[in-house]
Amino acid sequence: MFHRYSGSVFAATVVLSNLSFIGCGGTSESSKPVAEAVTEVAQVVPENAASVVTFVAASQAQAEALVKSIEAAVAHQDAAAFSALIDEEQIISRILQGLNISDESRKGFTESMRSRDGMSSVSSEIMNAVQTGGDYHFVRILQKGNEFHPLFRLTLPNGGGLNYHELIVSRDSKDQPRVAEIEVFLSGEPVTRSLRRLVLPAFVAENAAIAKSLKGTEAEYIANISTIERINELMSLQNFEQSLRLFTTLPTTLQTDKSMLMLKLAIAQQVNEETYLGVIQELDANFPNEPSRDLRARDLYSMQGKHEDAVKAIDRLQATIQDPYLAILKVDSLIALNRMDEAQKAAADAKAASPDRIDAYWVAIGMQLKLKDHTATATSLDEVADKFGIKFFDLTTVPEYAEFVASQQGKEWMARHPADSPTNGPPSGVPEVPPAAVVPDVPK
Repeated sequence: MFHRYSGSVFAATVVLSNLSFIGCGGTSESSKPVAEAVTEVAQVVPENAASVVTFVAASQAQAEALVKSIEAAVAHQDAAAFSALIDEEQIISRILQGLNISDESRKGFTESMRSRDGMSSVSSEIMNAVQTGGDYHFVRILQKGNEFHPLFRLTLPNGGGLNYHELIVSRDSKDQPRVAEIEVFLSGEPVTRSLRRLVLPAFVAENAAIAKSLKGTEAEYIANISTIERINELMSLQNFEQSLRLFTTLPTTLQTDKSMLMLKLAIAQQVNEETYLGVIQELDANFPNEPSRDLRARDLYSMQGKHEDAVKAIDRLQATIQDPYLAILKVDSLIALNRMDEAQKAAADAKAASPDRIDAYWVAIGMQLKLKDHTATATSLDEVADKFGIKFFDLTTVPEYAEFVASQQGKEWMARHPADSPTNGPPSGVPEVPPAAVVPDVPK
């Protein structure tokens, strides 16, 4: 019975919340629409086809209603309300499709997912990000055939990076719109495919015959699971170089698999910059047409000082995503290129797109300091103080603000905003003083 492995399932649901943010995982194939991907699995291993839950696409009006419900749940930081909008039957069906498991095992897996909160861990993590300075922002609705997919931007707190979620919306048995799947931008795959990979070892441990039915990368993954688990273990122990050496012993088909390359990227980030850049180049070489490529490329170009290429990467990404907030990622490069008018417009576009994102204000302030525009700096600092309730420490102690505080505008601003006592401290999660320039990093 599957409940013997409920610990593995719980570990998988915990990891799932991280998958929704950083987009780990993938396959050796290019990203495909969910319906196509599910059909493909069924064609490879058609057992238990009767157990698949029928997907009925929601209408545009229903998708729009779901967006409003999600926005309300996020605004109230209500994880339970968000979880209620997720169709767990659809999620579980997609994870298990094509696996020839017993009804008892299927029931045990379903109970374990639900008793351990399952997909609700995603909503909990989203709420946690919002509570600590991130946000979950609706961008637009994508139409794909007769389906309408809301696109949300997930921005992590403290410059932790950003990701996009494309929500596949179904109609449940009561004709209500619910989230049937989440396409994760950075991983380039449905979240259920990532979770399926995590629970496969538990099913194989229960029934070895399942391993014989697996094809392609899934079969290679299970055949090398002990090595992969050791790689993860070494990584958790912070033995990054040893973990990376062990990674090179895997079969080539796995080393070039997207999910494994994302794992390698996370390890390489902790080794050194040269190794990290090398893995980015590997991802680009193996997946040149992936939508998230430009987000990684921007990171690569910025680190290499290729600012013109970094700007072009974000411009291409904006054309695809159509989210003006992405302009925030090219401000530093535009400044480095001395294209100040464009930098100012990019900062303004990002601020207009997400007026509640404090990082857009920090970027604008950093640029105004570089331009020595003391009037604009004072205005922006007033906005930050009023909108976000920040009480600033003594700016005279911060070198980046030396010219501002010496100016007439700076002196007048400081008279209006006497330095807060260090014993009180700033509000939780808010920087003590605005940095000279902060641009959110792409998750690594």
